[in-house]
Amino acid sequence: MKAMPSFIHLSLIFLSIACHSPDGRLMDLGHVDNEFEEIIEVRDTEQPPPPLEGETVEETPSKKIIRRGGIDFRSGNLEDDYRKLKNLLPTFQAFAENENQSASAYQKAYTLTIRVPSEQFDTLMTAISALAVRVDNRYSNREDVTGNYYDLQTRIKNKKALEERYLQLLKQAANVKDMLDIERALNETRTAIDQMEGRFAMLGNQVALSTLQVYFYENLSPGLTPALDEGVGKSILLALKKGWQGFVLFLLWLVRIWPFLILGGVGLFFWRRHRRNRKGG
Repeated sequence: MKAMPSFIHLSLIFLSIACHSPDGRLMDLGHVDNEFEEIIEVRDTEQPPPPLEGETVEETPSKKIIRRGGIDFRSGNLEDDYRKLKNLLPTFQAFAENENQSASAYQKAYTLTIRVPSEQFDTLMTAISALAVRVDNRYSNREDVTGNYYDLQTRIKNKKALEERYLQLLKQAANVKDMLDIERALNETRTAIDQMEGRFAMLGNQVALSTLQVYFYENLSPGLTPALDEGVGKSILLALKKGWQGFVLFLLWLVRIWPFLILGGVGLFFWRRHRRNRKGG
């Protein structure tokens, strides 16, 4: 019992010493609390806090854009421009996916489907435009598939996790029925994974390689329609020339069929004469 008063007495002495300042005054405990709060206060910033050690920082998904476009132009020398265009492609890491050549009495042309890395799309189109005598049409469009791309990626990841879970359950199956049910579900999951991975690969290919349709042609003859881009005066002369040529061709056609015209005229004469005689009789 004597130890208790001694303990209380010592505690009071310690508290008395702790609450006095060196100059003999009591310390203001509230003032100490205020200073402590000021020390720990940190001004807010818009920057996120640094990651903890070992913590993985998730990167912001990049945009996934599919670019498509085309250019139609008139060529001054079709074969020469074709060779120049084909020589341009390796410079831009591009290639012709397919091509087609066509020709008629008035025009010959090439049609090419070109695949080019997305970052080279604009520069390649500019380089091809420089080959043209006249650009008839030029177009380009962008399709944002970011949502579809990352959604498909997540679905594949989830399906693969499900596949792994089925494999674990298959090892733990206690009877044949459970094994068959799990294998059926596993096969369905694998089929879904294959289909989604196919779509994902195609989507990734479309994002990585843009598609450029190129059509260029060379006029061999203005035909019956004047080439207005050659100038009004020259177009009128060409139209008169074609009109005269058409008239000459018509005369030549008449000369070629003159025997038939004579036979037709003789036949028509006797038919009318016979008909007139029948009415007179």
